[in-house]
Amino acid sequence: MSAFSEKDFDAKGYSKSRPSYPESFYKLIDKYHRGSRFHLVDVGCGPGTATFQLADNLNSFQEIIGTDISATMVERARNRKTEHPGKYANVSFAVSPADDFSFLVGSETTPQHCDMITAVQCAHWLDFTKFQNAVANVLRKDGTLAVWGYADPIFPEYPKLDNLLGEFTYGAKYLGPFWDPGRQVLRNLMRDLHVDTKLFTDVEERCFDSTFIRSKKHNPLLVTKTFTLKHFENYIKSWSSYHSWKKSNRDEKRDITKRFSDRVLQLYPQMTLQSRLQVVWKSFYKLGRRL
Repeated sequence: MSAFSEKDFDAKGYSKSRPSYPESFYKLIDKYHRGSRFHLVDVGCGPGTATFQLADNLNSFQEIIGTDISATMVERARNRKTEHPGKYANVSFAVSPADDFSFLVGSETTPQHCDMITAVQCAHWLDFTKFQNAVANVLRKDGTLAVWGYADPIFPEYPKLDNLLGEFTYGAKYLGPFWDPGRQVLRNLMRDLHVDTKLFTDVEERCFDSTFIRSKKHNPLLVTKTFTLKHFENYIKSWSSYHSWKKSNRDEKRDITKRFSDRVLQLYPQMTLQSRLQVVWKSFYKLGRRL
């Protein structure tokens, strides 16, 4: 998480390279939610990717607040809002840890203040027990907790790239040593962390791994994007591990992303850096209603 918080982290490049989430998943959340729609807080909002999509797809919420511990990310989110004058009047952003809701007006005197709290592509960084307790303190009865994210992309049409990308991502000679500890939690699609049934009911938890993706079964959280191989290099550069590698290898003349592309072109000689590739990410979601 520390890489994203650093002032020299490329938040703009991050927001340009990262995928968004399908409309079908927002329909699922919209159908799941019950009751009033006054306040929604999107914690760990980063550059606002999901926050703006929540505003677009759950436009019945009167106020949506995106929070992030990284001032760099929040600044990027606020700048993105200014790119759409008047469109997101109900959206604001605040610098705050994911388990601190003290920024909410009246939260100290009016418990259970929120109708929905989301944590998108960030829960693997959190103390999940502490986070859920904090959520339960401000979420009204039957209010929605929605947690989702993605990890480790695959190229469905090029299965030989699975092992190559896995080695590049986690191998000791590549980016493996540069991940923060939370990455292993995400890599496992948060399977070992569960919504607390002492605090929440009607819990739904699902994972979509590479086997599921290639089965072509219905996936409400199909996170996909088409890249050229060259643009996929830019996506890699949005990883926190790449940021850490770059800082540790300032004198390296050849960027590590080129080593990945070179090996891809060896495996598939018919490709070029301009070849277009469908990329699909493994994904997961967890839903619960406050007891």
